[in-house]
Amino acid sequence: MDTAVVFTSKLGTTRRTAEHIAGALDADLIDLKKDDRSLADYDTIVLGSGIYFGKMPKSIRKFVDERRQELNGKRVALFICCMFSGEEAEKQLAAASEFIGPLVSAAYISGKKKKEDVDTDAVDAFIRSLE
Repeated sequence: MDTAVVFTSKLGTTRRTAEHIAGALDADLIDLKKDDRSLADYDTIVLGSGIYFGKMPKSIRKFVDERRQELNGKRVALFICCMFSGEEAEKQLAAASEFIGPLVSAAYISGKKKKEDVDTDAVDAFIRSLE
């Protein structure tokens, strides 16, 4: 089963998280700022984005809107990187998930104090949910 991790990152946390997921799943990494390839060859699509002012960036929303037909029939998962945890993060994840549509898995990755840090425990739990 071929997997693509499609992401957009503003501050780097989503990029590092996407890289970790792609490495663990032996998946192709697609940065929306640099790559616009077809998803036809992939069975599983993992979407990743930060949340800014309660919303996903325009680039990922546009990508999903333009590719809804292409995403149909595929396993689609979502992770968001946000500065919140708990109830507020769950709210943001629910809103993002509703926009995307049916998902096999969804998770939020809480921001860390240091931009270089990624919550690898949360990321690894998300990866396990995809297997």
